[in-house]
Formats: sequence, C-alpha cells, structure tokens
Amino acid sequence: MGTALLFRLLSLFTGISMLQQVISWSITVPNTVTAVEGSCVVVPCQTQPHSRVIWYQYHTITYPVVYDGRSPNAVEEQFRGRTSIPGEASEGNCSLMIDNVKTSDNNLQTYVWIKPDSESTQKFHLKTVTISVERRAIKMQIQKRIVNGEMFQANCSVKHSCPSSPPSLHWNKSQFLNDSTSMTNGTLEQAQRWHTETLHGLATYKMHNSKMWCSAKFKTFTSESERITLNILYEPVNVTLTQQKESVMEGGSVTLECGADCNPQPHTYKWLRRQMGQIKGINSTEKKRPFNNITRDTSFSCIAYNDIGTRQSDWLDLDVQYAPVIVPESYCLLTGESLKCVCSAEASPYPSIHWTIDGNYTLPSSFSFVSTNKKNVVSGEINCAAQRQSNISCTATNYLGSNTKLLSVERSSTYIWLLAFVIPGIGLLFGSAMFICRKRSRNRPPAYVVCNTDIVLREQRLPHNAEQEERYGNIERPPAYVVCNTDIVLREQRLPDNAEQEERYGNIERFQAEDMLSPCGPDKGPDEDSFSCVYDNEFLEDMKKTNQSSTAPQ
Repeated sequence: MGTALLFRLLSLFTGISMLQQVISWSITVPNTVTAVEGSCVVVPCQTQPHSRVIWYQYHTITYPVVYDGRSPNAVEEQFRGRTSIPGEASEGNCSLMIDNVKTSDNNLQTYVWIKPDSESTQKFHLKTVTISVERRAIKMQIQKRIVNGEMFQANCSVKHSCPSSPPSLHWNKSQFLNDSTSMTNGTLEQAQRWHTETLHGLATYKMHNSKMWCSAKFKTFTSESERITLNILYEPVNVTLTQQKESVMEGGSVTLECGADCNPQPHTYKWLRRQMGQIKGINSTEKKRPFNNITRDTSFSCIAYNDIGTRQSDWLDLDVQYAPVIVPESYCLLTGESLKCVCSAEASPYPSIHWTIDGNYTLPSSFSFVSTNKKNVVSGEINCAAQRQSNISCTATNYLGSNTKLLSVERSSTYIWLLAFVIPGIGLLFGSAMFICRKRSRNRPPAYVVCNTDIVLREQRLPHNAEQEERYGNIERPPAYVVCNTDIVLREQRLPDNAEQEERYGNIERFQAEDMLSPCGPDKGPDEDSFSCVYDNEFLEDMKKTNQSSTAPQ
C-alpha cells in the first residue's frame, strides 16, 4: 500500500511539472484564418523569444512540414517556396505567411513547434489553425447622377488577405473620359483588408451608354468587376428637323419631326414657322406634327427642352412645288440688225422654255438658243439677225402647269446715248480750243505796230511792171511782212479803260508821252502820213515811194 501511494505522488508531481512547462511556453494563435485566392495569407502567432520555428500540417499519423527554415528540402512539395516567417524570433513573432493562396489550401490545418523546448514536453499540436480560402469579387460603385460637363467619382474595391502585397487595380473606362485621376487606399476589416482605387473625371455626353468596369490582377489570375452602363445627363446637343416627304405642293400640307440627342428626352417642343418674312411659334409636347397651307419660301425650325437645357435646330427650307410664272424682266431688244430675247420663268420643279416666233414653234436655223438655271429660275435666250418685225412669245412648262408671255421688242438706245455724250464733248473741246486761241491773241500785241493804231487790210493787186517784179522777186514768193498785198491804214486807237487793257498797254500818261516822241505824234505835219509810225519795215518804205510815183488801183 505504501508503494502504491508513492507511485501516485510521483505521477502527480510529473503532471504538474509538465503543465508548468507548457504554460511557460504558451503561444497565441487564432482558431481560423480566411485567405483570398490569389493573395497571400498570414497566420498570426506570438510566443516567447526562440531560436527555431517549424510549422506542420496536422495529420493523425505523419508530420508533413509546411515550413522549416533550416531544412527547406523537408518542406512538402505543395508548400515549397510559398511559406515564410516574416516576423522576428527575438520578439517572439512566430507568424506563418503562405503566398499565392490556392483553392487546394482550403481547410488546411496547421500548427507550430518552438525550439529549445524538448520534443517530449511540447504539446503545440493541440493548438491548430484552420485556413479557409475564398474568392472575393471586385466591387465598383459609381454615383447615380452624372451630368455632362461636371466631375464624377467611381470606386473600385477588392478584398485581400496580404497587407504587404495587395493586388493591382486597373480601370476600363470610356475613351471620351478626359482629365481623370485616381488614388488608392486600404482599410482593415476582420483580419482582411479592402484595397480601393477612386477615379475622378470630367463627364461628357459622348460617354452616355458606354460600359465601364475595373479589374484586380493577382499573381496567377485577374478578376473583373461587373460592367456598368453609364447614364450621363446632358442637354440637347444635336437637334434635327426632318420632313415626312421630300417635296410638297403649294397649298398642301407637310408632317415634320423634331429629333433631339439628349438625356433625358425633351418634355417640350417649340415649333417655329417662317413665312413672308414673319416667324410664328407654337409650343407642343409632340415631337411630330403636321402643318397645312404651305406656300413657297416657307421654312421651319424647332426648339427642344429637357431638364438639363435647350437647343434649336437649323432652319429647314421646304421644297415647295408650283406652276411656272414668267417674270416681268423677260424682254426682246433690237440693236441695229441684231435681235436678242431673254425669257425667265420661276417654278419648281424647273420648267422647260419654248419659243414661238410668228406662230411657229420651230426656231429657224439662224437662231441660237441658250439656257441657264438658278434657284427655281430658268432663263432662255435667243439671238438672231432681225430682218423684219416679229411676234415673239415664250412658254414655260412643268408638270404642274404652263405660262405664256408675248415679249415686246424694244429698240436699243445705245447710239442715242452715245451721240448725247459725244456731240457735247466735241463742242466743249472746240470751244475750249477757241477760248485758248483768243486769249493768247489778245495777250500778245502786234509785232510791228505801235501808237495804238488799227490795221485795216485791203486787197492789193500785184504790180505788173518790171520794177516791182524786180523789187519783190518771184510773184509766187510774197514779201515777208505783207499779207495778200494789202494797204495798211493807221487809225487812232482809243486807250482801254479796264485794268486788263491798262496792264497790257501801260499807263495813259506814259502813252501820251510816247506819242509826243513818236513819228506820228501831234507835232508831225500833214505831209508825213501814217506810214511813218511803222518801225523796221522796209516794205512800207518802198510802198511809200511807190505811192508817190504812181497810184495803185483799188
């Protein structure tokens, strides 16, 4: 009985000693850890400072090694190169990190062994950690109201279990997104982290209905978020007006439709009608409506309104068709022997021009025909040599009707206008020449006459005697200072009273003094005729001698 009591006491002492040793080497590990596929996972472990750490996979018979820093070849193939101890042993950190978590790692049970404890005293396998593997979807969030021309924000987030190496995020955005920036941040949630990237950009209406998504790239695969269709609110940017039929007859009706590129769709339309220079507007909620009593030169436009803004379409000129009308400017013009006729007609569609000359619809071969087109106006022209007065008419025709007009022939007034300008011009030129000649003759006194005398020229018959023939030489060459063999009679000339004549002839007193000294002054006798007042004229001296000897016939 004493021996039995001694054995019990020894067993109790041994159990207490072993419990004290296990408590002294206590570790702190979680029961479970959630890992994200493609990421890494850290199994937290904390104990006293140690020299060696070995992690095992829990097994009922064997001891598969998950991590052993000193014997890497002893590590199981599926964990080789993927496991490590990131913490410091001197600080008691015994955490295990498994990189590139795979789906095969799901429900992995592992435990840690710490050295220098004796293997016989370690009971660490009693504290196992179960690793759960899951694949996390990427979440993308975009604000609901995005307006053209305003900044918007989008978030792309992914959950991971590797704080040292989060996955990289990439945006798949619209090509029309300009001036965009992004920033990343991380948040912790139950031993896992959220990796988020926020995108800021300027929204444009061209992004409307485009797709946008983001992706997270892990080491072995890439995960994408859901694709979101962007809903951009914008005012009407392109308003167009179309008609149901391409053409409309004058007086008929037309149906128009106002289309607008905007979001949301317009809630109100304003229809503008421009006719005869006046514009009238009609408000309506209908994007399509009819219009009656259409006339030529009618235009329409529409204005679209939505909650963001408004815009007006371009003016639509209707193609209104009507019967031809010959314009009043049509004419026939006769210039000399040339006849030109022009006939202009306004119509839609373009009319054809036909000529009728004296009741004949066929133009003679001598007529040339020319046709020119402008907007809704066709002009026909004929040219010919007019031989007689003709009755000419033109007819404009299209499928809506015809119109005929008799053209009156007018004579050209070109020559009358030419004579009206030429004759006065010639008269003016001739008068100017006469005025200049007279002014020059008045300003220049006679070269060989003094004493203010008039010279009266009379016809003088040529002498027939030999003396005069010898004196004057050949009869065909008259004397240098004789015009038509005339007698020169000197008469007294009164002095002018005006300033012009006074300037020309000098002061009256000066002329009187000169007359006293001149050969024909008052002191001369009657025997001295007036010929003595002519200076430097040998011909006059000869004439005096001749008159003394014989009298020339008158």
